[in-house]
Amino acid sequence: MPPLSITDNKARRGRCLLFAGSQQYPGAGILAGRAALRMGSGYLMLAQKNISVSPWDQPDFLFCDLASTDWRTLQFDAVLIGPGFGVNDFTAEILQELKDRNVQNVVVDADALTVCAQKNLFPLLPSWIATPHAGELARCLDSTAAEIDKDRQGAAERAYELFRCVVLLKGAGTLVRTHKSLFQIASGNEALAKSGTGDVLAGMITALRAQKLSPVKAALLGAYIHGATANRWKAQGKDLLSMMASDVVEMLPETLSKIREKNTGLIK
Repeated sequence: MPPLSITDNKARRGRCLLFAGSQQYPGAGILAGRAALRMGSGYLMLAQKNISVSPWDQPDFLFCDLASTDWRTLQFDAVLIGPGFGVNDFTAEILQELKDRNVQNVVVDADALTVCAQKNLFPLLPSWIATPHAGELARCLDSTAAEIDKDRQGAAERAYELFRCVVLLKGAGTLVRTHKSLFQIASGNEALAKSGTGDVLAGMITALRAQKLSPVKAALLGAYIHGATANRWKAQGKDLLSMMASDVVEMLPETLSKIREKNTGLIK
């Protein structure tokens, strides 16, 4: 877990820059941004062309309208690109710029992964984290979601060979492939099978990178905590059909507190 100190300030907690959400999919940016803040990020900058979110509704966010502001002038410690951002040339341009500028702390999710597949932007930087679900990975590997699910470990290995960065394959028994090892996340259940939960996970991992956790630790811890919220939902007697992505965000404070209380970090 990121350490806490009485001397902490918002800058030390990290600045997250999120290329997430759009006029068509505003919720993706909101979910990822709120998750990043709940996960400890000191600053949250939501960057979109023609901002789709009202600051009156999201007062905790900072905003960058990419139609009028150059994101390169912003201060940031970690970047998320992809959730609801759009499959288009603009997304591809930002991805290529992040690579060219050797920006180290980047999480690539959703639309950005599809763009990487379409524009042949692989490999990514070794310090980056890619977070595909089976459908997104299928597009990258020129396969099908059914084939990915049939051999998830093999798919994670193939993804690493293509991406050359940390790969987090979402789904039942989330897998994390690093340059040395393949991990399976022990937490989580079917309550997480809802639209938007992947956006939440991406925001959480980005916040952990902004707080200086390594790519491997950020991916593993983010995925574990994400699953642990669903475990707590079940433990509290709530029906697994009812959990929403926003519920994952709202359960983070309690889940984080319980993990800090238990030095082993396990929630069953």
